Amino acid sequence: MKHNDDLVLDIIKNNTKSLTAYEILSKVQKMKKIQPMSVYRSLKNLQNQGKIHKSNQNKSFLLCKEGEHDHKHNPVLVICKDCGKTEELEVNSFSKLLSNLKTKANFQFQNFQMEVSSTCKGCN
Repeated sequence: MKHNDDLVLDIIKNNTKSLTAYEILSKVQKMKKIQPMSVYRSLKNLQNQGKIHKSNQNKSFLLCKEGEHDHKHNPVLVICKDCGKTEELEVNSFSKLLSNLKTKANFQFQNFQMEVSSTCKGCN
C-alpha cells in the first residue's frame, strides 16, 4: 500500500488542473479509506518538501514546476479569473525585480510566493 503522501502526490501529478483539498480527498477515498486530516497532513508535507504549491487565491494545489528539489524557490502562480486554471511561471525575472525593490519596512524578498490574476487563452 502506498504512503498517503505518495497517493496525494500521484493524484496531483495525474491531473491537468490544480485541485482543492476536497477534490484530492475525494480521489484518495476512492482508493483508500482515509480521514480528511491525513490528506491535509500530506498536503502540508508535500508543500514543505517543495513538491507542490498552494494557491491562496483559489485554495488549490498544483505540482511544482521545478520538480523535486531540496531548495526553496519563489513560486509565481498565474490564475485564470474565469476558470481557475493555475500555472507556475518562470521566476528569475520576478526574483531580480523584487530583490532591487526598496520598501519602508525593508522587506527581504529572498523567500516569497506571488499570485497573479489574469485570463487564460481558453477564457479570453
